[in-house]
Amino acid sequence: MSSLTRIVTWSQNLVREVLNPGDLAVDLTAGKGRDTLALADAVGHTGQVVSFDTQAAALQQTCELLQNYDYVVSNWTDDREIRPGSQIVLVHACHSSLEKMLRRRPKAIMANLGYLPGGDPTLITGPESTLSALNQSLALLSVGGRLAVTVYPAHAGGIEEAQMVDDLFVSLPREMWLVLLLRVANRSEAPYLLVAERLR
Repeated sequence: MSSLTRIVTWSQNLVREVLNPGDLAVDLTAGKGRDTLALADAVGHTGQVVSFDTQAAALQQTCELLQNYDYVVSNWTDDREIRPGSQIVLVHACHSSLEKMLRRRPKAIMANLGYLPGGDPTLITGPESTLSALNQSLALLSVGGRLAVTVYPAHAGGIEEAQMVDDLFVSLPREMWLVLLLRVANRSEAPYLLVAERLR
């Protein structure tokens, strides 16, 4: 695969640009843990990463990956607010519960939509919960922070979710947000990336 089409890598790189040791970052879709690991590497041992997933199998894979890199991981299963402290917090809940659990302003938030690679392709992120999570993310994000969303239009339900995400990002007021769209122009089915940076 050409490096041009490695959208997840582009996403991780663009988020790392705004992160410093000690920052707070959020992964809305833990999946296999690769985005959570990238965020953890960027914020270091003095920062905190909060990572959501509804699938226990995804959180287990994420936990194992992070522990292989000597990160301290804790699990969160209720809807109490997550305080500073634990380095990596894995939340077994829908990402639409973000603002119930986090009141502090993250510097970066990532989402990798669709389904768990190698998992059940019928268990997918849905437009309603995704829209809720993204709106909450935009409200929470700190000035200078970035929200990066990798969109997968090819799977069942993916086109509807993609349109909803596109509409949200396009609607962001230019006085407050700078929005980047990165896509493979001659592959309509390919994943693509939307990044919103908060200007003020």
